[in-house]
Amino acid sequence: MLVYHLTMRFPARLLATLLSTSILAGCASWFVHGEPPEVLVTDVTPLDSTAFEQRLKVDLRIRNPNDADLDVTGMDFRLELNGKRLARGLSNKSFTVPRLGETVSSVETSTSTFDLVRQTLGLRTIQEVTYAISGVLHLKSGTLPFDNSGVLVGKGDLSGIVSP
Repeated sequence: MLVYHLTMRFPARLLATLLSTSILAGCASWFVHGEPPEVLVTDVTPLDSTAFEQRLKVDLRIRNPNDADLDVTGMDFRLELNGKRLARGLSNKSFTVPRLGETVSSVETSTSTFDLVRQTLGLRTIQEVTYAISGVLHLKSGTLPFDNSGVLVGKGDLSGIVSP
């Protein structure tokens, strides 16, 4: 009876140990990452283009509100204008965003000429220009998602710039 009792308790203790270890590991990674970074679009510059593809350089300001440096090894993001995809950016460039600081990083992206023309023609019928950027920063210790949006040009600010 004693042998049966000991052999039944061992799997239960093993399971409890494994479960608590995985929970603590998850909590530790949460504390390392803390708050998500704030990623802002600071500039979009046209680069070389072809009949079917437009290349853009997107400058991003990455703000780190945490008390630990972010060692970024790459990023993947999607940039939208007025709810429609403008470009997707991928980068394997490594950089560090200091604790409670910010860094500007440039990423070359591409978009189809059709998407760019559609965005430009769409400006004639809208009242404001909004943007959204979402993606992930790849860190040495995992990934960190980000999501930000805002208004580039408010209602009425386009009058005189784009004629109907």
